[in-house]
Amino acid sequence: MLRIVLVSSAVVVLSVIVSYVFVMNHDSKAKKSGQMANNGLLFVSNAAKAHILCNKVSKIVRRVLYIKFNNGPESSLPIVNREINNIYSGGMPCGDLDVRLMLKPREAVKKIKTSYPIDIIMYDSELSEETDNLKQSVVNVQDKFHLQTVESEDMGYCDETTEPVKTYEYVALGGTFDKLHNGHKILLSQAALRATKHVTVGVTDVNMIQSKILWELVEPVEDRMKAVYEFLTDINPDLEYNIVPLHDMYGPTKDDPRFQLIIVSEETIRGAEKVNEKRKEKGLSVLDVHVIGLATDLRKQCAEEESKVSSSNQRMRLLGTFLKPPMPNPNIPDWPYVIGLAGGIASGKTNITERLRLKGAAVVNCDIIAHELYKPGLPLNHTISEEFGKHVITETGEVDRRKLGQIVFSDKAQLEKLNQIIWPAVIEEAQKRIQALGKEGYRVVVMEAAVMVRAKWYKYCHQLWSVIIPPTEAIKRLQTRNNLTEEEAKLRVEAQPTNLEQIAMANVVFSPYWSHEYTAGQVDKAWEQLQAYLSNRK
Repeated sequence: MLRIVLVSSAVVVLSVIVSYVFVMNHDSKAKKSGQMANNGLLFVSNAAKAHILCNKVSKIVRRVLYIKFNNGPESSLPIVNREINNIYSGGMPCGDLDVRLMLKPREAVKKIKTSYPIDIIMYDSELSEETDNLKQSVVNVQDKFHLQTVESEDMGYCDETTEPVKTYEYVALGGTFDKLHNGHKILLSQAALRATKHVTVGVTDVNMIQSKILWELVEPVEDRMKAVYEFLTDINPDLEYNIVPLHDMYGPTKDDPRFQLIIVSEETIRGAEKVNEKRKEKGLSVLDVHVIGLATDLRKQCAEEESKVSSSNQRMRLLGTFLKPPMPNPNIPDWPYVIGLAGGIASGKTNITERLRLKGAAVVNCDIIAHELYKPGLPLNHTISEEFGKHVITETGEVDRRKLGQIVFSDKAQLEKLNQIIWPAVIEEAQKRIQALGKEGYRVVVMEAAVMVRAKWYKYCHQLWSVIIPPTEAIKRLQTRNNLTEEEAKLRVEAQPTNLEQIAMANVVFSPYWSHEYTAGQVDKAWEQLQAYLSNRK
């Protein structure tokens, strides 16, 4: 049943009854009414209802929601264009659902194929006499069906204003497409809507992403290309798709005469202009440009995040969370539970360590151990004097760390020699202290070390937590903290593992690049997750 009440020429108020078919695995028990499914397919009698019903069924599906509409006047290209914006722009939120509006009417396809297996099929009541056809049209669906009806009397609103949609044979667009979000889906859907034959998508390779916030957490280009292709084939499998890595801002658009349209966001209009300048130089026709507005992030969590929907926000939200699940380490005792804290010089490890200490963790600082081990009169002090010269020892017998640093940070061979002298003694002493702290009753011990990754000391830990900041920021902090020249600071930063190396094995990543409060929030989040994990650990 669908009741329509005309309020004005621009607004329609809808009250809808939605039916759905619940699909069960062979080995599952009958699902209780109202239990959420992982992936669902929603059939609507016309495209104009899509965003309203999407919002309603978001209470039934938790992961991926496909929407398929029937043909007709209310499923024209202008209306589908409007629904793309309504669904993905944030005006009618569908929770955390990965929504995929399929752009071809149901009548235009014989079989509906989806990348994700369908657990539940839903339809508005105007399609209730077509349930057999609906079920038979879906390919990737589970075996057993449980038929149930869901009634909703919530009110939805739909702006009837539309704009014409011009179509083209060859369409191009580009972007990073990291952690595919609604802003990306608008770009990709608009490209697939306007193309009648072919879409090329350029996905920025690693050389083009290094100016982005937390670029080290950007997914590999192969994964991003796969996600783009999967989304496009889900929403319109009838087009040709060419997904290519981008090594410059032009990609194939600079010399392929077949392209007619380029899709860009408000932020990348200048890129489209430069593409057309290059095409003019080569005697090619300029491309029409379709500009997409930025989607507002209604889930913005703090002042440090951007106001628009962005991959940067999603990467920032990963800080302090488990990026990799903890794995048992049979090489060390189960208790105390050891967290290895890694990070480059001046990255902010110490502040994070202190916050963890306040939460109840014991701390073993390997850098402090190293300094203690080469105090005057100890064997390491004598060895350093012999290997690097007596001039690195002060009149009081202390190691002059600045003079020693000038030697080792400008010569990799000398740095390696120092490491081989210091590292074995440091890790041996650190392990002794960890076990002693365990006997004192500490359940969690944080072992902090600037050389954690290079020395592979994470093999003596249950988890690795890494701290990163941009190298330029580390250089500035080091200059201020140690009174070094820019060149001296740069040599020290570059002598250490890169941020990519620091996080390659990490379970958790922090970035103290923003405010103290934002960093504290990352640590609090990590500690809460750790406590939850340890409470379930046998």
